[in-house]
Amino acid sequence: MNDYEVLLNRAKDLHGEVCPGVIMGTRMSIAAMKKLNMDPLEPNENLIVTVETDRCMPDAIQAITGCTVGRRTLKCRDYGKFVATFVDMTTGEAVRASAKDDLVDSTPGLWTWFKNVAELAKEKNMPKVMEEKKSAIKKLSEMPDEDLLSLVELQIDDTEIPGIPQHIVTCSVCGEHVMDKKEIIVDGKPVCQFCAD
Repeated sequence: MNDYEVLLNRAKDLHGEVCPGVIMGTRMSIAAMKKLNMDPLEPNENLIVTVETDRCMPDAIQAITGCTVGRRTLKCRDYGKFVATFVDMTTGEAVRASAKDDLVDSTPGLWTWFKNVAELAKEKNMPKVMEEKKSAIKKLSEMPDEDLLSLVELQIDDTEIPGIPQHIVTCSVCGEHVMDKKEIIVDGKPVCQFCAD
């Protein structure tokens, strides 16, 4: 079994199946970690990842990187995007991995698959959806990184680093505590994001 298959199996075990989102999370993790000079087969305590979707992709990233929400090394900012930012806390280097926009390209990838499956789902053609899923899994596994992913280097905000909270305020509306500069200032007073919504 090659390294990719080993890592994909880790992702499958956590998520419960292999799907295009799990493939993307696996591929993003491998590519970004290698760009940060990290071995995806080895645990790395210096990695923090922020994902931008609450779909399948983060499960694969968690399985491969070992990052978790409870350790503040896996964060989800659900913007509905197949994007993840990998940060080496030791060096401060960061890589933002995203699915390339293949709808404007000649090499169909993730977004073409989503578009096709959405149309089939509207028609309630589930056998065809499953056939498309199987085809996408094979294709997304085999595509070269340069056709599938965009990798961009970034700077990070140090308030996102794990550890003991350095900043705690009390929400002026509900009275609950807010850590890590997650409050919003309204009329000069701290308000938690829940109350601000």
